[in-house]
Amino acid sequence: MKLVISGPASGHHLHPFTLSDAQGQSVQLCQYLQRNNVLLFFHHGVDCTTCVATLQELAAHSDAYHQQETVVLAIGPDQLAESQQLAAQLDHPFPLLSDPAEGIIAQQGLDTPSLVIADRWGEIWKAWVGSADHRLPSAQDILQWLVFIESQCEECTMIEWTDRTEVGDSPE
Repeated sequence: MKLVISGPASGHHLHPFTLSDAQGQSVQLCQYLQRNNVLLFFHHGVDCTTCVATLQELAAHSDAYHQQETVVLAIGPDQLAESQQLAAQLDHPFPLLSDPAEGIIAQQGLDTPSLVIADRWGEIWKAWVGSADHRLPSAQDILQWLVFIESQCEECTMIEWTDRTEVGDSPE
């Protein structure tokens, strides 16, 4: 695993894109930005058992990622029929986007497989490229980064003070 981008203030931002999901619907990155952090996984497709295992791990932790205001988008070279097959296999917890020409990963300047964590404004905080054995950060490492990113947002982590009356004090 190779860390290729590290932030914040990395100076790297996600490039806008529009791709088709497993149902053939257009999905734009801008649908998620300003509302959610983004976890992108660029994979080799349905024929790569290691990438499918990583997708299954991401699917298993998608609720935890969602609690951190994060959407997972998986981008691979599969055609629509292959994406539908993969979506059914994963129980479709997040969009599986089809990029047969692999233009989006090239646009991001990465190789496959890659994992990218970006904040809700599209700034890339971390990006890793998997080695020959496809090694990428664990689900726990990903979650720790998402918790950290979410804690940087003042509006998201504001402590709400309550007016409590001390024992023995009477409200006036």
